[in-house]
Amino acid sequence: MAGEKRSLIVSVQARFVDVPDGERPQATAYAFSADGQLLTQAPISEKGEAKLELPAERTARLRVLVGPAAEKEEVTFAELLRRGAEEQQLRIDPGAARYELPFVIYPDIWRCWLKSLCFVRGTLYKRVLIGGQYENFPVCNATVEVYEVDPLWIILPRLPEIDIDRLRDIVLERIPLPIPEPIPGPDPAPFARAAMAQAVRAQAPAGDPGLARALRLMPAAGSLRQAAQLGSRLQFQDSLLKHPEILRPLLCWFYPRFVTMQKVATATTDSCGHFRTLFFKGCHNPDQPDLYFKARQKLFGWLDVYIYAPTPIACHTHWNYPCGTEVTLYTKSPWAHTCAPCPPVVGPPGKNRWVAFMAIGAHGLNNIYGTATDLQGTVTPANLGLTQDGRPWGGMLLPRLEFSTALEAVGVRYYQIGWRKGDSGSFLPLTGEIHHYYRHDVLTPAGNMPVWSPEKLGPVEVDDGAGHKVPHLFRIPYASVAPSGVWDVPPDINEIREHLASARFPTREIAPGMTYDAAGGLHGADTSGKYQLELRLFDGQGQPVDIGALGIVFAVPKDPDAVGEIHTVDAASLGLVSGNRLIVTLHVDNNPCYAAIAAPTIGAATADPCCGVLQYQPGDSVTMGFTAAHPHGFARYAFSVVRGANPVISEGWTPVNASSSPIVKTVDFLMNHNLPAGCAADGCKVAGFSENLYVDSLATDGWGSELGYDASAVRAFVLAKN
Repeated sequence: MAGEKRSLIVSVQARFVDVPDGERPQATAYAFSADGQLLTQAPISEKGEAKLELPAERTARLRVLVGPAAEKEEVTFAELLRRGAEEQQLRIDPGAARYELPFVIYPDIWRCWLKSLCFVRGTLYKRVLIGGQYENFPVCNATVEVYEVDPLWIILPRLPEIDIDRLRDIVLERIPLPIPEPIPGPDPAPFARAAMAQAVRAQAPAGDPGLARALRLMPAAGSLRQAAQLGSRLQFQDSLLKHPEILRPLLCWFYPRFVTMQKVATATTDSCGHFRTLFFKGCHNPDQPDLYFKARQKLFGWLDVYIYAPTPIACHTHWNYPCGTEVTLYTKSPWAHTCAPCPPVVGPPGKNRWVAFMAIGAHGLNNIYGTATDLQGTVTPANLGLTQDGRPWGGMLLPRLEFSTALEAVGVRYYQIGWRKGDSGSFLPLTGEIHHYYRHDVLTPAGNMPVWSPEKLGPVEVDDGAGHKVPHLFRIPYASVAPSGVWDVPPDINEIREHLASARFPTREIAPGMTYDAAGGLHGADTSGKYQLELRLFDGQGQPVDIGALGIVFAVPKDPDAVGEIHTVDAASLGLVSGNRLIVTLHVDNNPCYAAIAAPTIGAATADPCCGVLQYQPGDSVTMGFTAAHPHGFARYAFSVVRGANPVISEGWTPVNASSSPIVKTVDFLMNHNLPAGCAADGCKVAGFSENLYVDSLATDGWGSELGYDASAVRAFVLAKN
């Protein structure tokens, strides 16, 4: 009919040579315009046929490819060629309606489509500083972009001649190459700078970190130095490529602009921050893939924001990435939304109904004397309830519990944590409110936005079915308990601590510390010592659960510093279970520290209390006394003396129960030690000094030790020649 649009049919017949039955790769036929725009595509059938249909008037020339099947967003002309697709160009006759286009795919091509697949997997975390400790939270619902960085054999020829000469000078040590320290901060990712520094230090003699000297110790490295001295540009480049462990950090430090990259895959993180994807390395790339990663999330429901894109690229490239290995990425972006921590807690062997007492704050029970399996042989009455590094507990303690989902099916609905002083007597229930947060979407004009709302878990009163109320119980946060959405870690740091808590143990109120007067005298009752926490389970009517009848076990974490799965052990094997109760002992000490500095003396003379002046004669020595105290020795102190702006004495952290004898130094030492540049020895006849004492409490709440129990003192004096 008049006006009817004509279609052009391109019938593709693809013959795969020497393909065993069942091994032929999935293939697709693609039609591109002359300028590389995708027009249409169709899968190759089992018979090796595909039909490409497109409007005849759209093009005068086609570029037809047969290649491996690809996701829609990955279908570009350049990407398909990189993956090894076969191409034929077809000039279109205006009067033709159909073309037959045969392809022969030889074994070295179709095998490449199979073997060039690279599996990439990893996890994206956000590191959050809470109370002085870093916690890893998975970043969920993020799009991870995988880029392949140019291999070294492509990058190196791009360097200008002047930069090649600079590399020669570095190798020959004509100019120094600084050995950097590992990049500071919480990010534990392996950077090329730190790796290079470690490699050089490992092979250089002590005190001799020079790069050229280190190279001479490396196997077959003489050829690199020889090429730097005598070789042409091509010979030197070839030798550099044989030493990628040297070349990669140099690119990071000096030539990041010569690194380019191409996006090869995308993936979406799950609720645990994990991502998985595949990409084709390409049939014409002999290099092991060098991968760089970016990650983005939607902000306000519609705005894509990059939350991970570290630079320089060469310093954050995973060089020679072994396909299938785990990549761990860490973001510090304030825009990154996280989900609840996901390392799975594994119950004791053979048990699927369990309750695990995991931690106090961020401090696991696997690092506390009395609850750690690897510390059982060293537990004494003195260290019972202390952390592995000897710290007592103080402030607001937030116990953390994990519950097996199998408990819900047998009717376990509530829990209660009680406390007592010592190891006898009744337990009193903890009654501080506990809230967990659930994430749900709220519709806004800009689209759905995630919102974290608190839900009270307890304390609640439970009807026992006989007209009585059972008080001070807490709901177990099963998935079904969330009002909507899912339980999830909120973005606010203070809310994160609340979300992870299962109870509130206010030790500062229960066991307040004594006080010091100005002279160092103690006042008040000493309430520090051993305190116990008791965990019990209850059913839907608030009745205690018989854990033996239901096959329930109490558990504590077993593996110190576990990564991935957190294994647990039956708490009964550690003597922590009594009947239907789990009992944990903690050593609580909320006592403050004391700090005082006495007036410095020379013999019987004391620094003037009005002006702080102390007269001296040549050869005199100054005695500087101080007091650092804690009622039970749970503290450490540091003492320093500063002259002007320069430190003269710096005593590092020392336990307060160690002897704090006065420090005695000669006047000559105090006047001349650590003089600033340009200052002559014996040039000071009068000098001002500051004595500084800091006493640091060791008590922790499981998140940190800044509980307000520290003490400090400062005293100034002047040495003047008599």
